[in-house]
Amino acid sequence: MTSTGLVYMMTPALACFYGGLVENKNFLNQLFLSVVCMAIVPVQWCLFGYSFAFGPGNAVFGSFEYALQRKAALISVYGEYIDNIDTTTVSTFVLIAFECSFATLTPALISGAVVGRMKLIPYIIFVFLWTTLCYDPLARWMLFHEGWLYKMGIIDFAGGLVVHVSSGISGLVAAVILGSRAHFDPDVAITGSSNLPFTILGTGLLWVGWIGFNGGSALSANGLASLAVVNTNVSAASSMIIWMVLDIIVGNARGNTSNVITIRGLCSATIVGFVVITPAAGYVQPGYAILMGFIGGFIVYLFLDGKKRFFHVDDTLDVFSCHGLGGLIGTILSGLFCQTDVNSDVNNGAFYGNPIQLWYQLIGMFITCTYSAACTAVILLLMHFTIGIRIDRVAQVRGLDNIAHGVIEQGQPQTLQEIKMANMRKRMEESNKVATITIET
Repeated sequence: MTSTGLVYMMTPALACFYGGLVENKNFLNQLFLSVVCMAIVPVQWCLFGYSFAFGPGNAVFGSFEYALQRKAALISVYGEYIDNIDTTTVSTFVLIAFECSFATLTPALISGAVVGRMKLIPYIIFVFLWTTLCYDPLARWMLFHEGWLYKMGIIDFAGGLVVHVSSGISGLVAAVILGSRAHFDPDVAITGSSNLPFTILGTGLLWVGWIGFNGGSALSANGLASLAVVNTNVSAASSMIIWMVLDIIVGNARGNTSNVITIRGLCSATIVGFVVITPAAGYVQPGYAILMGFIGGFIVYLFLDGKKRFFHVDDTLDVFSCHGLGGLIGTILSGLFCQTDVNSDVNNGAFYGNPIQLWYQLIGMFITCTYSAACTAVILLLMHFTIGIRIDRVAQVRGLDNIAHGVIEQGQPQTLQEIKMANMRKRMEESNKVATITIET
């Protein structure tokens, strides 16, 4: 129950984290996109989501048998066995709530890729459909003990594939389909970041929540849970360390001798460390968790550094980079470092004489990426050609806090003519700035 509360807290914490990274005109919109998942997904989960993911059925599909939790009091852990007397493992209602907190957080992660340019009603419909068609099947395949990928041998302790890779890939596909923001410039590495104290607050709350996210996935207050908590903490810490080192090295290489360490980058490094260790939190030694944090932080930092030159997709808050790429890295490293001596429920990894485990992880990555991308593309394209999903350019310039939520900010242009004039002035300022930089060089 404690872990359930901590993971539920992660969705508003994510809203704080994301909210501090967007422009002021979209601040409330980003909070809404995250928090509205707490209205949609729990209802879906109670209606049929839990039954689809953990109810009776086969290795691929669930059923409606546990819809509305009609038999919930008679089901033991993971919904696998009906027992009218003994439910001593984990109360079914606790499991329903715990798994619902994961299902709620996952589509909220996608919101960081579409903020500022997606209509509200299509977004709400997307969250409902994506949870039903994408998240629920993936959860059944990999988290349910009778799921076909679980029985194949793919390991994912707390949702590295199911939560982070699926949301990261879906965010990338959504960003491609929606197109770039009105003022998107791939040559500008950082935009927005209007309220970084909010991002720091969100990072701290996510840190606390991730203790329940990974620790609670042990489904018991035992040594495995404590191992997952330790691994979670040290992976995030090591990712932060390598990120700070790279900030200084790259800055000096580019002529900045002030040893600048960005707050935005440090907070992102923390999330990357969490994501990388999530699939392996209960399967590896703490020493490997430190190494995984270093590797994940290093690769994601370099990817983000080169993103503006080679990867011109407007993934607004780097959902793919932090969650998609981070989850893929963690899944691969899980296949290398996992040990039966650490957790008897898994086989040894490639470093301990079992290279087939790495192959299983690669299969899991391919299926998760392919299925998530296909589901997201089908849902969004259908809505795009029917009801429309993208906010028009003028509304984007004006900001969704005003257009979608009715908040008027003092000093912001409101009429079409004012918006056009403000846009023209901004372009002139940017062109003058570029010219000045060229002369100084």
